[in-house]
Amino acid sequence: MANVSQSASLDSIAAYLKRLHGCDQDTALKEAREVLHNLMAMRQKGFINGWYFDERGHLELLPSDAVQKHLSPPK
Repeated sequence: MANVSQSASLDSIAAYLKRLHGCDQDTALKEAREVLHNLMAMRQKGFINGWYFDERGHLELLPSDAVQKHLSPPK
């Protein structure tokens, strides 16, 4: 994950939403602010370490170590 930006910008999230939903720029920015607010809240609560766009252009979350333990329990 060395090439991953862990905090995609408001503008890049807005562009993603605009492309995905075909909405106008103002609507995309409004929705992107809400998404960004929710991502930061999840990070502050310790659920995620960050977020990024993967190689296919999808917004992905980086789970925190505590959450990762629950997602991938030891075998």
